[in-house]
Amino acid sequence: MDKWLNNSNFSKVIALVLAIILWAIVHLDDTAAPPQVASLIDVKVIDDVKIQTVGLDSSRFILHKITPEVVRIQVKGKTSALTSAMPEDYRVKLDVTGLDEGTHTLSLTTEMPKGIQLISMSPSSVQVELEERQTKEMDVSITTTGSPAKGYTAGQPIISPTNRVHVTLPASQMKDVQSVSATINIDGVVNSVKQKRLKLTAYDKTGHEMKDAIITPPVVEVEIPIAKPFKSVPLQINFVGKLPDGLAISSIKQSANQVAIYGPQNVLDGIDFYDSIQIDLSKLTETTTLSLPLPVLGKVEKIEPSSVNFEITIVPAVQRQLDKVPITLNGLNEQLKATIQEPASKVMSVTLEGAPDLVNSLKPEDVQLIANLSDLPPGVHQVALKVNSPNFVRQVNTEQLYVKVLIEDKISKPTDSKGQPEAPKPPTDTLPVDTGETPPPTTDPNPPETDHAANSGTDIKE
Repeated sequence: MDKWLNNSNFSKVIALVLAIILWAIVHLDDTAAPPQVASLIDVKVIDDVKIQTVGLDSSRFILHKITPEVVRIQVKGKTSALTSAMPEDYRVKLDVTGLDEGTHTLSLTTEMPKGIQLISMSPSSVQVELEERQTKEMDVSITTTGSPAKGYTAGQPIISPTNRVHVTLPASQMKDVQSVSATINIDGVVNSVKQKRLKLTAYDKTGHEMKDAIITPPVVEVEIPIAKPFKSVPLQINFVGKLPDGLAISSIKQSANQVAIYGPQNVLDGIDFYDSIQIDLSKLTETTTLSLPLPVLGKVEKIEPSSVNFEITIVPAVQRQLDKVPITLNGLNEQLKATIQEPASKVMSVTLEGAPDLVNSLKPEDVQLIANLSDLPPGVHQVALKVNSPNFVRQVNTEQLYVKVLIEDKISKPTDSKGQPEAPKPPTDTLPVDTGETPPPTTDPNPPETDHAANSGTDIKE
């Protein structure tokens, strides 16, 4: 054995054998490696990958259409990489930087997740259509729904910071925009709506929302005043006393003819006018300016205005006889008719007093002589006349005026010379039987004339 080992040829043979074995081991590893690597690489197909647009100048253009909108890609990579990648990690991009309005065909670019390679993409290019944006200024309208609590009133909406906004749309849609508005519900509210933020929406001519519209600003603040129940009623002045002799009121100017009364609705429903102030004429001797407060009475909460100013012009009075003033008959029963017997002309003269400009401009039809025939039976009656004259004009003499009136049934009946119904006549076809007894006296069918002074008197006005 030692001789073999010491033999050089034997050593060379051993070295050769070892070299062959090592060579074989190395080459066997190289040929076995490819199948092992192949088992770690996989291929995957991903459908409907959405195209992402970059470089769009959104202030000038809108991306009107991309054809197609998704693509199909085939990728490869390690199984672990393909498994861990999410769909949104596969990015397909469309760069429209610098493009103008119109239709363009562009190639797509991709960004793959780490460790994954793109094999193919279908399609690799798309057709894109850009449309110019247009902007115009429009008014904002606020629509309310519902109603405030009973008696409360909603005022006009107040919009902040402005009631005008800018609306941006594709040029092809701008002609269709009709309004920009928002809606707020005020049903049952009793207090003003303040600082309510509302999102604005653009609508077309058919009332449909225009979703492509860009509104600047998109949100506004709205305030809606809610007023307490109130009622506007005429202001009536009560005049008391009488001006000193020889004076008359030429005119009265007042700062308000109506007042607004605030309070519960059931209280307001029973108020038709406001007459809680009065002016004492006996204290006026010359043109005067007055400021009178309006008292708040009962369950009324507030009155606006709180006071009223009056400018009363006083001048020397003049007198004038107004002729041919017509007489008016009022209050007659529907089943009766009336005729004026005296005066036959059916007109009278009246002497009036007042300021020169008022008295001298009077016409007969400006004054009324009224005979009240209510509750009067058929017959002839002396009826007192009531004199109605314009404000601040009065009758001078207080002597009562009368009119003689004949009242009859609308179905005619025979009357005597005095206008009274005739007594019924006995039948002509039979003769009375003489019984020897004294007949009872007949009743006078003609009653005497009556003097009807109901509601009589002259209405004297300062």
